[in-house]
Amino acid sequence: MAERSWHERSLEEALTQPALRAGLRRALGAGPLCDRCLGRLCAAVDSGLSNERRGQAIRRALDAAPPGKSCWLCGGLFFDVDAWVSRALAALEGWEFDTFLVASHTDPKIEDRENVLHELAGDHLAEPYKQEFNREVGARLCDATGAEPDFTHPDIVVIADHARGSVAAEVRPLFVSGRYRKLVRGIPQCRWAAWPSSVQQIIGDVVCEAAQGEDHLFHGCGREDVDVRCLGERPFVLEVVRPRRRRLDWAAIADRINHSGAVEVLDLGRCGADDVARIKMLRPDKTYRALVRLDDPVGPPCSERLAGLVGRIRQRTPTRVLRRRPDRVRWRQVRSIVWRQLDCRTLEMEVRTEAGLYVKELVSGDGGRTQPNVAGVLGADAECAELDVLAVHTEEPTATEKPQSSSATE
Repeated sequence: MAERSWHERSLEEALTQPALRAGLRRALGAGPLCDRCLGRLCAAVDSGLSNERRGQAIRRALDAAPPGKSCWLCGGLFFDVDAWVSRALAALEGWEFDTFLVASHTDPKIEDRENVLHELAGDHLAEPYKQEFNREVGARLCDATGAEPDFTHPDIVVIADHARGSVAAEVRPLFVSGRYRKLVRGIPQCRWAAWPSSVQQIIGDVVCEAAQGEDHLFHGCGREDVDVRCLGERPFVLEVVRPRRRRLDWAAIADRINHSGAVEVLDLGRCGADDVARIKMLRPDKTYRALVRLDDPVGPPCSERLAGLVGRIRQRTPTRVLRRRPDRVRWRQVRSIVWRQLDCRTLEMEVRTEAGLYVKELVSGDGGRTQPNVAGVLGADAECAELDVLAVHTEEPTATEKPQSSSATE
C-alpha cells in the first residue's frame, strides 16, 4: 500500500491491516461500544466519514455484533445528545449571539476508560470523546439557533460538565470601537472616584444600557489629562461585560452620546477582541494647541528661539505623575512648532510631537527635568495655561518627516 496520510486512505483499505484489525477486536472485547466510540478509534482514517459511520463500517469488516443499548466507554453519553442540546438551549435563553463555541469539562471516569481502550487498540488514530461530543452538540446548536461556530472569539461559550450533567453559558464581552472628541475640560478619560463623570461613563453607560450589560471597561489610544480637551479624534475600544444584546442601533446610540455636549463619538460600531491589543500598541504622533503664560514679558525676537525646540527632547518622568509612573528618562521628538505671540506675556503654540511627550513639562521645564523647554529658551518662567489635543495621527509613522518650525504675529 502506498505511503499516504491516514485521512487520505479509505477505511476499507485501512482495515486490511492485521495490526489495526487486532487492536479493534481487543477494544470490542473490553465491553460493548456504541458506533461513535468504536468509530473514534479510527477518527484519523477517511476524513469523509462521521465516527458513527466509521463504527458501522468497522463492525461489518470485523463481522462484529451490532451495538446494544449501552456503551462501556461513554456510559450512554452519545445516546443522550438530544438531552444535552436541550440543556444548552436552556442555558442560552435570553442571550443574543451570532457566534458560539461548545466546550466540555470531561468526566474523569470516562477518561480513565478511554485510556484503557486506547492501550488496547492504540491511540495514534483516535480522537478524544469530548471532541466528538462538542462537534455533535455544536452542529445541532447551529441548526437550532442559526448562529455560527467560532473557535477563536465566540460571543458565547456553551460549557457542558459531563460528570455533573449540567450546561452553563459563558458570555464573552461585546467590543465596541470608535473615536471620541472630548469637548470640555474637567472630566477624566476613565472612571475616577474623585470625579463624578468621565469619557468612559458618558460613552459606556449608554452602550451598556443598550446592550443590557453588567459593566464596561475602556481602552483608549493614550489619554489626555482631566483639564485637557481632545478636539482631535482619539480611537478607543469599549468592552461591555456580559451583554444580553449585541445587535444594536449604533447610529441611535451615537446620537444619545453626542447630545451630552461633553463628548462626541464617530464611527461607533462592533469590533473584535483583537482590537484592544491593536489600540494599546498604537503610538501615533499628537498635535497640540498650548496657551503659554509667561512671568516676564518677551518680544518677538525672543520667541524666535522656540524654533530650537524642534528635535530630540530629554524628558525625565514629570513630578506630577511620579506616584504612578517609574522615574526614568525618555527621549522624545518634537516634530514641528508653529507659534504666534498674542501679547508680550502670552503665546499660542501648535506643537506636533512623538507619542509619549509631556507637553505641559515641555513648556515649564518641570524644574529642569525636561530639556530643552519653552521657559528655558525664552528666559522666563512659563506655564501651560490651556492645552488641547488637536489631532491624533493614526496614519503611517512620521519619524522620517523633516522638522519644521514657523511663527506668526498678531
